Amino acid sequence: MATVHDVAAAVIERLGSMTAMKLEKLVYYCQGWHLARHGSSIFDETIEAWRQGPVVPVLYKQHRRRYNVDSWPLGSSANLTKSELASVEWVVAEYGPFSAIELSRMTHNELPWRAARGPLPESAASDAAISVDIMRDYYSRQIAEPEAAVTLASASAALEGVEFDEDWENHLRDVAAGLVSPEDLIAREISRITGA
Repeated sequence: MATVHDVAAAVIERLGSMTAMKLEKLVYYCQGWHLARHGSSIFDETIEAWRQGPVVPVLYKQHRRRYNVDSWPLGSSANLTKSELASVEWVVAEYGPFSAIELSRMTHNELPWRAARGPLPESAASDAAISVDIMRDYYSRQIAEPEAAVTLASASAALEGVEFDEDWENHLRDVAAGLVSPEDLIAREISRITGA
């Protein structure tokens, strides 16, 4: 199994220099999505629910008092398995464009960080550990096969009084399967409605 240092090194290799805060959040998301997709941790080190979002104290001790981090000599991406590396690459592609502040806000809106902190206000200090089981369950629920995603979307729409016809369900299947982006589908529908 990789260590958190190996994951940090892999993230930096792919994105280059970043703030220490951004590195912490990306490493957290690597753990969450690896748990969801593979059922096991990518690293064993504890993640805590700090005021600014999830933090791995072992990493923090190494980058403390540094704003930017441009290398991580304590780890190596070569120590990652193929599936671990795939998790890192997916997180870098999906979350890499966001700033440290945006990533922190995202984690504040998600169950794992909130559950670990309990009734504490966001401004309160905390060293509560974020549960690996809660992370696995939460991020696993974010993944759905295309057919399940269409069924859930149709059911949600029906609750709002909107019925999807077969064509719309096929369009949604294309989006869920990654064949069409949501933006392209919306643009096509606007074009169809406006005749442009």
